[in-house]
Amino acid sequence: MTETRHYQGNPQKNSPALGATLAYLGVNGLLALLHGSQGCSSFIRLQLSRHYKEPIPLNSTALLEDSVIFGGWEHLKKGIAVAADKYKPQIIGVMSSGLTETYGDDMVSALASLRLERPDLNDMPVVLASTPDYIGSMQEGYQRTVEALVTTLAGHQIKTSNQYASMSTARSNEDPALSIALLPGCHLTPGDVDELKEIVMEFGFNPITVPDLSISLDGHAELEAAPVVQGGTLLEDFQRLPKCRACLSFGLSMEKAGDILKQTYNIPHYNFPSLTGLTATDTFILTLAKLSGKAVPEKILRQRSRLLDTLADFHDRLGGLKVAVALEMDLLYSLASSLVEVGAEITVALAASGAGIHRLSLPIPIEVGDLETLEERAGQSTLIIANSNGRQAAGLLKLPHLRAGLPVFDRAGYPQKRWIGYEGTQQFLFDTLNSVS
Repeated sequence: MTETRHYQGNPQKNSPALGATLAYLGVNGLLALLHGSQGCSSFIRLQLSRHYKEPIPLNSTALLEDSVIFGGWEHLKKGIAVAADKYKPQIIGVMSSGLTETYGDDMVSALASLRLERPDLNDMPVVLASTPDYIGSMQEGYQRTVEALVTTLAGHQIKTSNQYASMSTARSNEDPALSIALLPGCHLTPGDVDELKEIVMEFGFNPITVPDLSISLDGHAELEAAPVVQGGTLLEDFQRLPKCRACLSFGLSMEKAGDILKQTYNIPHYNFPSLTGLTATDTFILTLAKLSGKAVPEKILRQRSRLLDTLADFHDRLGGLKVAVALEMDLLYSLASSLVEVGAEITVALAASGAGIHRLSLPIPIEVGDLETLEERAGQSTLIIANSNGRQAAGLLKLPHLRAGLPVFDRAGYPQKRWIGYEGTQQFLFDTLNSVS
């Protein structure tokens, strides 16, 4: 039994403000503003740009020692005003940090005071997300930010500037009865979100995805970097959310955001803790078939048939695997449960934070742990699944290491990888087998 440690050794969790930034990066025309020090925003940009290989538009209120001690309330007001005047974004998304939350800066009152002083900014939508470092990990910050986006922007009639108005013309003629709200968790890659939208469209639905990283962080070529997000969920899409036929949320962390839409606008809500694995994908596909009243498309049936053939071909090898997993909770559950389904044994299950730890179950207890714990526990495993920082443990234990989660900076093309649905599950099983070959 490992002795209790009173420190974090090689932590696997990311800052909640990083998760908030990730959520904001999926909203078109949004300027992300961190209420904290410049060093905090620089680290977030570094971590995300290493992972996505893209420039990350993130601003900060650049607090210094005196403003941290005496409060950054006025700094926040000035930061919002300067961002609105200089960059003219469609939306401003603010996230807090441990510094400002510990002092007790009231972001709501700062915004209200600014609007009194600057009535010309009353039409500027500003989203406020509380994401101090002590609430958990990236997943919690992302979760809180999506909830803030939905609460602030869904259904609200907000004036749109001319530079963004043309982007919504193609959506204006869509039938609201065919629209479905999709709330992907932070564990889904831009490639996953793209796959999710493609599956939904196979059933004749128009997906409204919040946030939509498949457009903004999918690796497309941009002529030049911009201070606001280029691509993602349109402001008009938020205004159309109340008329959606249903809301589908993915990952247990997105359940509350879906419930907000359900309770506020009486939209049916379905939460899917996982989209990886045969059973999880079957549940999702059958839900879409029920909502649409249509038969499952032949293309999707063919994908399922190929996955079944893979399970038949490799069941003997998959059943003998012993896998140690260290990831954010939603991704840990998705990948580990799909491995359990094919007969693999999970030897270690270490989550970055405790969110949902008592609601999601595997054959072994899920624990909150760091990558030093992974190094201590994974010796009898045949494979490690963790982000790129897990390479030290894998190297010391001389075990193969399948990269997953964030950050992944030593493998090419990770943001475009697909882990969900029948095809994504099949590819995940292939990657697992090839890693231990």
